[in-house]
Amino acid sequence: MIHCSNPCPDGKFNGCCYSCPERETCSDPCPEDVNACGQATFDEETGLATFQKSQLATLEKITALVNQKKALEDQEKTLKAALFAAMEKFGIKKFETDVLTLTYVAPTVSHGIDTAKVKKKFPDVAAACAKDTPKAGYVKITLKDGVTNGEG
Repeated sequence: MIHCSNPCPDGKFNGCCYSCPERETCSDPCPEDVNACGQATFDEETGLATFQKSQLATLEKITALVNQKKALEDQEKTLKAALFAAMEKFGIKKFETDVLTLTYVAPTVSHGIDTAKVKKKFPDVAAACAKDTPKAGYVKITLKDGVTNGEG
């Protein structure tokens, strides 16, 4: 049900005029749009239905954008992999244009501490708990305005 902070002028309905069964024959129906008046409050079921109806266009647009973003990210990943392979093949460490800078970052191995083991052992044996983690190489793209599109 939709409730309203304003009482029914005829005292016949305890809710929003928009939901009143006698709205069609009422002598003083509220002219406000229930979604814009600021006086309406919605219970969970009505709120969900009203939200879905009022935001349908936005939901469809955001869905399309999310799908486009995913497709663009997939394209970017493919292109960056091709650049990485080409830079590696030709021994290019850095490539600059007026618009962007490509920096080849070679694959490395990260050396860290396995915290689960450290918790089980004393701090003085932490070195015995170290593990090596391979890290993939990637192409770092830096736009000239300072925006960076890093790993991936």
